[in-house]
Amino acid sequence: MLDIIINFLKSLFIKDKEEPTMEALHNISIPKDTKFRVVDDAGVDIETGKYVGDHGDPFVFPYSGIDLIEEKEEMSKFDEIIEVVLEHEGGYVNDPKDPGGETNFGIAKRSNPDVDIKNLTKAEASLIYKTKYWDKNKVESLPEELWHIYFDCCVNMGKSRAVKILQQAANGKGANIDVDGGLGPNTLKAISNVELERVRAYRVKYYADLVTRKPDLEKFYFGWYKRALEV
Repeated sequence: MLDIIINFLKSLFIKDKEEPTMEALHNISIPKDTKFRVVDDAGVDIETGKYVGDHGDPFVFPYSGIDLIEEKEEMSKFDEIIEVVLEHEGGYVNDPKDPGGETNFGIAKRSNPDVDIKNLTKAEASLIYKTKYWDKNKVESLPEELWHIYFDCCVNMGKSRAVKILQQAANGKGANIDVDGGLGPNTLKAISNVELERVRAYRVKYYADLVTRKPDLEKFYFGWYKRALEV
């Protein structure tokens, strides 16, 4: 850690590739209330296990695969939402009756065959969610009110089903779009004024229909129902 801080201090004084003198380092003044966090090269806070995003901050200094960046006071929207999702998903599960199969923090082995699911860490799970679910599924293209429920549906049931629920909710409000699971311009326009409560209702209906078709899943229904109302 000391080496990281020294390199950070050096970076403040390096000009024209010249190394600073020790006297210059001793004279550096940093505000006493400045906070720092150490993140790995995947953008995950080593102490908290939270994904902190791309390193676009003014105080980012690579050093042997580790960066030192200024502490942000406010969590990103993803940070807030992923905490709730991970709480719902829980830890390692390998229930033969669970349609998700072997999972840890909700990350499924069959969708991530190269991941050591049993030994997956919270930080690693957060990074997978950010890249493969949040970014890839274009969560931020939706109205912000729907970010959480859409992301949670993508995690819980896959993108196609998540989008179909949005499309059904939009049609229930008078839209006339195909329920095809595709997040195209027509769907984005149709859901622009769909209320969160309406999406919740169609999500609950999906779970009820699923349990009706597959009675063995009934033991999961209350958890799914409770989760749908909390996001």
